[in-house]
Order: sequence, then structure tokens, then C-alpha cells
Amino acid sequence: MMRPGIHVRAAVMALVAAVAAAGCGQREFQYDTNLIANGSFEEVGGDGLPKGWQLVPFRGGEGQSEVAYAVDAVAQDGARSWSFRADPGTQRFHLLAQEVAVPGDATHVTLTGWMQLEDVDMTKGQYAQCNFLLTFFDESHHRFQEMRVADKRTRLRSGSQLWTQEDQTFRLPKGTRFIQVACVLGMNGRAWFDNVTLSVPKPVPWEESTTKNFVFHSLPGHPMPQGSKESQQAIFDAIAARLGVSSDVVIQYYFYPDTTTIRSMLSLKGYQYVSWDDYEFHSINANDNHEVVHFITDPVGRPPRAIAEGTVFWLHDEYGGRPLGDVMAENVRARRVPDLRHLIDYNLLAMEDPNVTLPAAASFVGFIVDRWGTPRLIELYAATNGVNSYDVFAAAFENIYKVPALEVETAWRDRLRAQYARK
Repeated sequence: MMRPGIHVRAAVMALVAAVAAAGCGQREFQYDTNLIANGSFEEVGGDGLPKGWQLVPFRGGEGQSEVAYAVDAVAQDGARSWSFRADPGTQRFHLLAQEVAVPGDATHVTLTGWMQLEDVDMTKGQYAQCNFLLTFFDESHHRFQEMRVADKRTRLRSGSQLWTQEDQTFRLPKGTRFIQVACVLGMNGRAWFDNVTLSVPKPVPWEESTTKNFVFHSLPGHPMPQGSKESQQAIFDAIAARLGVSSDVVIQYYFYPDTTTIRSMLSLKGYQYVSWDDYEFHSINANDNHEVVHFITDPVGRPPRAIAEGTVFWLHDEYGGRPLGDVMAENVRARRVPDLRHLIDYNLLAMEDPNVTLPAAASFVGFIVDRWGTPRLIELYAATNGVNSYDVFAAAFENIYKVPALEVETAWRDRLRAQYARK
């Protein structure tokens, strides 16, 4: 199978040239103006592709059955649309993609587009994609991450449906200068795409105020509750003091008046959004004592998730609104305490019940802090930055604590039994 990241990077440079040739890169930028050229696929080149667009390999390799594609007379806007068609044997897929430039201070983009489907479903060896994709690049044309084929996508569509509009606003990584917009079908069936637009909405007139470690942003007419900014700074200071960390990080804290507003502005399903690299926190809550812990410790290191999350719940001594000791007593008596390997190895952790793993992680963090103090915990953060393997973690742990991780795990489990097992 082809490695999609390599092919996407290779094809992106061709896209840049194609966009420039289409004149898109020379267009004077305006807010709320469509940046996509030929978004309704009305103009077709000699190669049969819509002008300004390119085919980019998505999944599959040479010799495998290829997705069918064409400019089609079925249309939502104008006289033409773009169509992908695959059958159960199709294993090689493409994106139809175009790249546009955005100003360096852009914070959001709005994508709209129409799709019509016929019998779209996934069979073995295919991919759950039938939507629009966005990929972000900086001014040097480097991606902000390489793990996925795209950075953002509209909701997955399947089944059969008449023309339906997608209309979503997405938050951009800070420093985004180029965006690739793509149409994709990665599974069985047929999908038509039409009337695609990408625009940068006018900047939101946020009102700002600051404390030592925060720049608070609120919408006009919706100020943060009185005293909440001072309270948030106090929370930060108390956590940093408990961890023994001196932090000069500055967090951009965006406050939204309600769930409807944040979901509309950021195209979220939930009530908050965090950008770790940009030190941004978006929420309907005027105070936070969870994510702020990660903002304080991130400059030191990003250890295995169980250690990072365990630190938060240990600090607050609660889980799910209940005292941590009560939760652990219940889990110990039910014999639901996972071993340390299942906590540290991310692939194993992801398969476990978080209502079991997260309290256990908090208990383990509390155990090693009680025995060796927070300075060693902070050393562990630095030594296990980016680590998701138990074996690598165990070696770093023994180097810092001078005791094998397995021996410490045994002592921790012995204490749990002594504390919580029924007499």
C-alpha cells in the first residue's frame, strides 16, 4: 500500500503551480470571499479535470482497482459537478484537491460545499471517507502534523441522499498560510461534489484583558463573570506551587457565553477546544482547573497520557465528582485495577475503560509523589516526553527513581489492597 503522506507532499507542489497558473494566488484577498477557483467545476481542462484542481493519491497502490472519476452533468450549481464512483473491489482512491493562500493572521475558515450520494457504504479494505478535507501548511509549506492525510474534515456521509450542503467553520493553527481543500470518496458507491467555497470570515472583535499567565478574550456584550479572571490566575498559581514549577507560559483563554455560540464559531460537538501548540483554550466555562495543569507541565514534557491525566486527578483528589479514594476502593474491591503496562502503553490504555484507568493512574501518581515528592515527578515528565511505550517508560522510571518500575508497581498494589480491600 502506498504511504499517503509521501504522495500528498509530492502532489502539493504540483498543486501550488496549478493554483498559480489559474491565477488564484494573485487574487487580492478579501474576507468572506470565496478563495476557491472553479468551485462548481464548470471549466474543464484538456486532461478532463476541472481547471485549478488536481488529483492527489489518497490510498492504495499501482495495480489495484482504481476509483472512477469524472466531471458529470448532474449538478447542484451550474451545469457540472465532480463525481467519484467505487465498487466493492476498489482499493485505490484519490483526492480532488486545490490549494489556496490565506493571510497569516487568519484564525478561521468557513468551508461550504454540496454533496449527493448513491449507495455509499464501506467494504473491507476501503476507508471511511466521503466528505471534504482540509490540510494546513505554514509559510514554508510544511504541514503542522504528518500523522493524518488531512487536518480537518466535514462529517462523514454515507447511504443515499439528494444534494445536501456542508457548512462548517474551522479553527486554523497559528501561522497557517496555505490550505488544501479536497473532495474524497474512500468507499463503495457514488458521490457527487459541487459548489465548493472556502472563505476567511471577518475577525471576531474579541475584547481582551490580562493577568500574569493569561490573555482573556470575551465577545462584545458577554464579559466574563466578575472575579473569574482573578480566580483563574489563582488556580494557576496554586497548581504551579503544588507541582513546584515556576511557569511563565501565557495562555490565550477564549470565553464563550453558551454552547450554541462555541459550536457555531468553531464547528464543535462539545463545549471546549484546546490548541496545545498555540496555548489556546476555548470554553463556555469561565474557569478551568484541568487543562491548565497540562499547560503548566507541557513545557517540561508530555509523558504517557496516564501520567499526565493521572497528575490532574491526583491534584484534585477526585474523579467524576467523587473522592478519588471512594472510586479506588470500589475498583479495588471489584478487582478492576489494571497493571501499569496497560496504563502506560497507549495502545493498551485506549482499549480499557477510562473509569478504571484514570483513577488508577491518579492513584499511582499519588503513590510515587508521596514516596519521592513532586521534583521527581517533574523529572519523570521530562524524561518520558513523547513516550507511549511501557518498556521505554520503565527504563526512564528506573533511571530517575533508582527502583525498577515493576517493584514500585507491586508496592503500590500492596498499599491499595491494604487500604481498600474488605477486612
